Amino acid sequence: MNYKNAITMTTLSVIAVFAIVSFVGFDQVADAIVISIQPSKMVFVENTATTAEFTFRDGSETTAFQQFTQTGGFGTTTIDATGRAKNDAADHTGRTKPSFTLEKIAGGTPYLYKAADEAQKYINNAGMEFPYKFFDVTIYVAAGGDVLRSFEYHKCKVTNYVMATRSDNEEGYTGKGFALVDQYAFECDGYEPLNPAMDKLDVVEHAKTIGSSDLRSTDKWGPGFTQTTP
Repeated sequence: MNYKNAITMTTLSVIAVFAIVSFVGFDQVADAIVISIQPSKMVFVENTATTAEFTFRDGSETTAFQQFTQTGGFGTTTIDATGRAKNDAADHTGRTKPSFTLEKIAGGTPYLYKAADEAQKYINNAGMEFPYKFFDVTIYVAAGGDVLRSFEYHKCKVTNYVMATRSDNEEGYTGKGFALVDQYAFECDGYEPLNPAMDKLDVVEHAKTIGSSDLRSTDKWGPGFTQTTP
């Protein structure tokens, strides 16, 4: 078994386990979505943080990110459920492509590292096709196991990657210590903003009714109704 297949099988196995029980390293499962747990020393207001799921040709990986910023894309072309652009050429707004930045503690993302490395290798050859050039990204903004907002980005590529060292400015060099972080910038061909809270409000439960043709079937009668013989 090669390394790529091993990673893919491990990812699928972990997701299957999470659909049933909690697991060390992850927080909660919300609507079958695996929400990654943040490092213990990270403090987030209202416990609201970001999880990103990357889908590549060879597999997928999900991890926690400490910083997420949308840098472009409002009003640009989005992708519907069929994969077709919702805005055609006549509707194009002329705004920049959907783009965003992510930052996380270094490590734990071999596929994403590979995508960044290949982007660097072929940076001077825009027409070059390589296995990790394009991929999809789904961003989940969640408070615990409750997904507040999510964004589906399609056909993305890494446009910048650096590793940097961060320290708490107030604590200086002797306080909480240093953090080595991965900083990424992405550009995508389309994206779809999602609003889970609104989706739940739109769900309407239809009352179970019985038509006149069903009245002959006494097994469908409610309690308190009986059949009488004239």
